[in-house]
Parts: sequence; C-alpha cells; structure tokens
Amino acid sequence: MQALLVPARPLCHSRASTVLLSLRLLATGSPTTLPEISSDELLKKLDGKESVLVLDVRSAEELPAGVIKGSLNLPTPLFKQPDTGPVDTAIQERIRHYKEVVVHCLLCAPGKRGPTAAAALQARLEALGVAPLPRVSVLTGGVDAFMKLHGGRSDVVTLPPGGWKPPAH
Repeated sequence: MQALLVPARPLCHSRASTVLLSLRLLATGSPTTLPEISSDELLKKLDGKESVLVLDVRSAEELPAGVIKGSLNLPTPLFKQPDTGPVDTAIQERIRHYKEVVVHCLLCAPGKRGPTAAAALQARLEALGVAPLPRVSVLTGGVDAFMKLHGGRSDVVTLPPGGWKPPAH
C-alpha cells in the first residue's frame, strides 16, 4: 500500500470540509466551475494513450448497460458519506497517478451526479494534498453521449448484446 500524503491542515478537519462541500453540492445541484470535455476529445486522449482516467459515478446496477473500458466505478453515494475512506483509497491507489480524471454519469447535466461528484473529487484531492493535482473534468453529455457517438468502438467500450440501452431516468 502506498503512503498517505499529509495534508496541510488536519485530516479530520479536511474530511469534514470535504463531506460538507460534497453534501452541499449534491443537495443544491450547484453548477461546478470544472472544465468539460467532449466525447470526441476524450476518445482522442484514450486513443493517444494519454494519462487519463475515466471515473464512472453511476450505480453498479447501471453498469451492465455499457462502460468505457478501463474506467473506475465510484458510485456517487461514496462522495456524500461521512466516511471518506473508500474515496481516499481510490485516490491513493489509482486516481493520483493520472494527469487527468474525466468524471461521468449517465447524462452529466449541471447539478447531476457527474458534475457534483467531480467537484467533490476535486475538493478531496485538494484536502489530501495530492501533488501534482490531476486535472478533473466532466464528460459533456455523460456516457450516454459518448456511447451514441462511439458505441461501435469495441476497443474502447464494453456493451451488452444489442448495444447501448441506457436505463430510463
């Protein structure tokens, strides 16, 4: 296991601040100021083998509809629980090793799971003192837009027989 980075302020205070920010964002649906990335831009990065991690914040029940290969699934509820352990573990073991993290849910509209989880992730990365800080962005239109454009790329996506059929929301 890798050593945990020591934040500039006490971790217990950082956890409380991150949880409060996460809960506020999830409750209010406040839009984030995080950058967005299009499906085509993400595909270019994936094809170019750039240091990018796709973070899928959908529930486990939604994943059989299709996933972007190599993505990490951290469902949104993990970002709003008081115990930041699961998110911190994912940050230390995987997320911190990438230059960019692209967060998505099904649709990624303002106030939805993707943008709010991305903001919570950004806050948690900062609270943990991760350096260099990965660039956190949101996939415009979510995995739905990506699958509609690039669902035919079996080297990039995993789909069930019959193709992309997202759950109704």
